[in-house]
Amino acid sequence: MYSRQRGVALVSVLLIVAILLAVVSRLMANHNLVINQHQNTFEQNQALHYALGAETLARQALYEDHQISGQEVDHLGEIWAQSTMPFELDEGGYLEAQLRDLNGCFNLNALAGASVREGDGEAREQDTGDSLVSFRRLLDNAGVNSDLAYAWKDWIDGDLEITRSGAEDSEYLVQQPPFRTPNQRVLHLSEIYLMPYVEREQLDPVVPFLCLLPEEGLQINVNTANAPTLAALHEEVTLAMAEALVATERAYTSVDEFIQQNEDFRPVQQAGVLSVESQYFLLHAQAQVGGSTVTLQSLLQRDVGTGFVTVLQRDFGKLFRSQLTADVEET
Repeated sequence: MYSRQRGVALVSVLLIVAILLAVVSRLMANHNLVINQHQNTFEQNQALHYALGAETLARQALYEDHQISGQEVDHLGEIWAQSTMPFELDEGGYLEAQLRDLNGCFNLNALAGASVREGDGEAREQDTGDSLVSFRRLLDNAGVNSDLAYAWKDWIDGDLEITRSGAEDSEYLVQQPPFRTPNQRVLHLSEIYLMPYVEREQLDPVVPFLCLLPEEGLQINVNTANAPTLAALHEEVTLAMAEALVATERAYTSVDEFIQQNEDFRPVQQAGVLSVESQYFLLHAQAQVGGSTVTLQSLLQRDVGTGFVTVLQRDFGKLFRSQLTADVEET
C-alpha cells in the first residue's frame, strides 16, 4: 500500500514536471519569437533610414554640383553620375545607390499635349520636335508597332477622342477586368504594358530608354541622352549616328557647341528640345541590414535657378538591379 502511494506520488511529480517543462518551452518559444520580431523591426527600420540617407546624399550631391560647378551643364563625367561600390554598414550589410538623369531619356508624358492634324499624315511624319512623331520613330527603330504611340497618347490625353489607330475607354472596358484610361499624366511606367498592339516581351527592350516626368514636354540633355532617344528626334538622325555620339565622352557647354561639333544633328536644333543641363533625376537605392532589405526609388527635381532639390515621388516596391559587375577568375 505504501509503495503504491509512492508510485502515485512519483507519477504526479513527473506529470507536474512535464507540464512545467511544456510551459517553460512555450514561454521560451514566445520569448524568442518576440526577440526575433523586434530584431527584424529594428533591422527594417535601420535599412529604411540608410535608404533615406542615400536619398539625402544624392540631393546634396546634385545641389553641390549646381553650386560648385559654376556652369549650367550636366554630363556623365560629374561626380553624381559615377558608379560607386556598395557601402559596408556597421550593422552588417551594405548600401548601394544609382542616380540616373531623366532628361537623357524619352518623356512619355510629353504625348499628353501632342496634337495630330488629320489628312497630312505623311507631312506630319517629317515634323521635328513633335513628341508623338518622335515616339513613333523610336518604336520603329526598335522594331515595335508604332501604332502604340497613338494608343499611349489616347491613354494620357484629356479627351475621349480616338486618335487614328489609338484606343480609348471602349477598348479597355471590354477587357477582363475592365478599366478606363486615366486621361492625365501617369506616374508609373508599368502602365505602358496595358496598351494594345504589342506584347510585354516586345516592349522590354524599349522600356529602359523611356521615363515619366511631371510635365508635358521634351527636354533632352545631349550630354546624357541615350542613343534611341536622340535618334527619335529627327528622321535624318539615324540610330547608328546616335550610337556613335553616345560612345564618346560628352561635356558640351552649350547646344551651339554641340551642333558645331556634330553637324549631323543640326536638323534637331530648330525643335528647341535640346539642352546641356538637367532638371529631373531618379535615385534607386538598396539597403540591407541583417536579414532585412529595403529598396527605394525617388524622383528628384532640381531647381535650375537655386539648385535646390525636391523629392517628388518615392517608390518602395521597385526591384533593384545592380549595375556593378565582378570579374571572376576561372581556375
